[in-house]
Amino acid sequence: MSAQQTPNLEETNEWEAEKPLLDDINHLTFITADMDRLISFYERVFDARTTVDLTEEGLRHAFIEVGPHTVLHPFQVPGLEPPGQQPMFERGRLDHFALNAASEEAFRELHRRLEAEGALDSMVTDMGSMLLFSFLDPDDGRHEVVWRKPGVTAEAGLRQAEWKTVELH
Repeated sequence: MSAQQTPNLEETNEWEAEKPLLDDINHLTFITADMDRLISFYERVFDARTTVDLTEEGLRHAFIEVGPHTVLHPFQVPGLEPPGQQPMFERGRLDHFALNAASEEAFRELHRRLEAEGALDSMVTDMGSMLLFSFLDPDDGRHEVVWRKPGVTAEAGLRQAEWKTVELH
């Protein structure tokens, strides 16, 4: 980023003090090959709650609440299969999503659960302002779980050269 594109700390604090126009993502829509398997995975691992599960005009879709304001909205479309594992930036319109862990303890618990599922897909990366790891969903979509460190600015650790792999104990 150029200096012209990077807000200074004073501007960042002013923006954070103002009420934003958005407060989260409402839903993310994607394709699944097996709705029952996908719903079971998110309910089992993430304590998600399925609030809608219906079929309309031959398409099955569901609302899977994974947080207080975040819903996964998968569709099962006859004859349409997700592409499976693909390299980053070759996965289509939505490359991946990252879910915020509510706390460091929740981050560790999700890591443990995904490891037990055999769905953990990376080591834990300390990016300075956050910890992150990747997982594979039942359709081989690669997504992430993030824990933002309290009191650490987003600028800390932005450069990949500063990242390091850490062990969770």
